[in-house]
Amino acid sequence: MPFKVVNAIYTPGLDFGEDLLKSLEATLVNGFWRTEEELLTHLVDADAVICSGPIQPFTRRVLQQLPRCRIVASLGNAYDRIDIQAATELGIAVTNVPDYCIDEVSGRAIALMLALAYKLLPLDRMVRERQVNFIPPNRKTVMEGMYPIFRLRDQTLGIIGLGRIGTATALKAKGLGMRVLAYDPYVFGEVMRSRGVIPVDFETLLRESDFIAIHALLNDETRNMIGYSEFKKMKRTCYLINDARGEIVDQPALIRALQEGLIAGAGLDVTVDDPIHPENPLLKMDHVILTGHSAWYSTAADSGPEFWHKPMGQVVLALKGEWPFYAVNTEGKRKWLERWG
Repeated sequence: MPFKVVNAIYTPGLDFGEDLLKSLEATLVNGFWRTEEELLTHLVDADAVICSGPIQPFTRRVLQQLPRCRIVASLGNAYDRIDIQAATELGIAVTNVPDYCIDEVSGRAIALMLALAYKLLPLDRMVRERQVNFIPPNRKTVMEGMYPIFRLRDQTLGIIGLGRIGTATALKAKGLGMRVLAYDPYVFGEVMRSRGVIPVDFETLLRESDFIAIHALLNDETRNMIGYSEFKKMKRTCYLINDARGEIVDQPALIRALQEGLIAGAGLDVTVDDPIHPENPLLKMDHVILTGHSAWYSTAADSGPEFWHKPMGQVVLALKGEWPFYAVNTEGKRKWLERWG
């Protein structure tokens, strides 16, 4: 029986690497389904599935109804709506694309940090609205509300999650002369030090950082890990930067912290309501920069081989009986090989 591969996140006009299936003589079915019921209807006899882990609900209920499925291959880095434990128990490999958009997302974190640090958006508005300049005789009158602007190399960046993107952010910040701290319970301290990063506990990072950049995955450990009590521990001059997942931050607590001046501002590529709701108070805050989940994008990152093809490559490996090298549930490798290898 020929293999059936289902691309459940198909977008017309994009090349998902379909040619990679030719050697297997596999049947490819394309569609875009977002609910459990839709997935159950269309995937029941799939041998492999390509999906979006942050968008589509691959719950235990869904996975249990995929008796032939060897692999669920997710586009991008995140896979927070895939039940990893259930997939492992059922002998299904789950993959992501961990080396995707590293430069783009880390670069966006630095861009947000610089824009906030130097008050670029409010300064731009002042020039446009009042045609001011900031030569020394004028600075006390026209720069009211712009203080403080600190020298960047005197500042500390705290990074939550020192994976590939977090490491790239750290190296870029080090290039700016900044002191860099990191909290990541899954990365050895000596590994951090080898990258010029100081390992610290979560409380120290909150207390000492002038900027906090979130680069962690969303899971049960990180969901709402920054709430009101955490904001109270930060410097009032601290800026929060999040281009990971909105749910890592308790959004009502963030709004309250910004309203009360517990932190100086925020640079947010992601919010809990994604896309952001038109009544969200964050939209009216001048000390918040919002970029609408665009940090992943560049012309290079959006090309076929960089993003769209890699999940298909993992599918081909799995259908050949080889353990996919982007698998995130590595603890299930032995069981998977016994079943499919």
